[in-house]
Amino acid sequence: MKNPNRLLTIGEISKYTGAGIKALRYYEKINVLKPAFVDPETGYRYYSFDQTYLIELIRFCIELDIPLKELRQYIDADETIDFKSFLKHGKSQAHKKMRALSKGLRFIGFFEEMMELQEMHCVGTIYTREIPERRYCAIPNKVPFDDADPYEVTKLLLEMPFVKENEDNLLEYGYIIEQHPGGIHRYVAAELPDDRDAEDCIVMPGGQYHCIQLKGSKIEHVRQIFADYLKDKTSYIAIETDLIAGSFNIHEPLTELRVI
Repeated sequence: MKNPNRLLTIGEISKYTGAGIKALRYYEKINVLKPAFVDPETGYRYYSFDQTYLIELIRFCIELDIPLKELRQYIDADETIDFKSFLKHGKSQAHKKMRALSKGLRFIGFFEEMMELQEMHCVGTIYTREIPERRYCAIPNKVPFDDADPYEVTKLLLEMPFVKENEDNLLEYGYIIEQHPGGIHRYVAAELPDDRDAEDCIVMPGGQYHCIQLKGSKIEHVRQIFADYLKDKTSYIAIETDLIAGSFNIHEPLTELRVI
């Protein structure tokens, strides 16, 4: 029998490692951290100082979202830990989490930029801004967008291969209308990543765009909205994309309608 005088009580090891007493009891319950000694008369649990390393491993797993049951496979019956194999696995998980955190930061930055743009202008007021050239995968839409089925439009977007594969989801999605003397063409569009090509590609030219923020889709009314700008034009191209505001109503999202 181990001498409890040379061991740490559950309270002491909790204080030393920062792991809560309830957490230590849970680790025992799931069989990843057995006390070094349990007093048969009092039921008090005692731990060796060396077990603090195992507690740090457990907390490492929690930080990296590694299920604790996976840790169990690196500990044999006599509590020998295969550190080498576990650290290799942990390193892989750490890199995976770093990529996820980096993606999260890019996601936050993308929406912060959208909110800054929204806050610079009043809803319903026309303004101009310089926008670089962008390429969009564009799928023809045969009916006016006012009459389009939102479910069918969403399906068109999700069926684009690069949309499925896009990990960052930081691309523009929306509607495009091309007006020519010969008629009008409508497209459901998704911005292409820099290194992608698409057979059905529309290039939105870089330049000075007339823009307006509106509630809901209004692209079918682009000629009326920008009447002063478009009155003498027989050709133009317009795009409408969602715009995130600091206070976002999912049932009535803001859009930015742009024309050039």
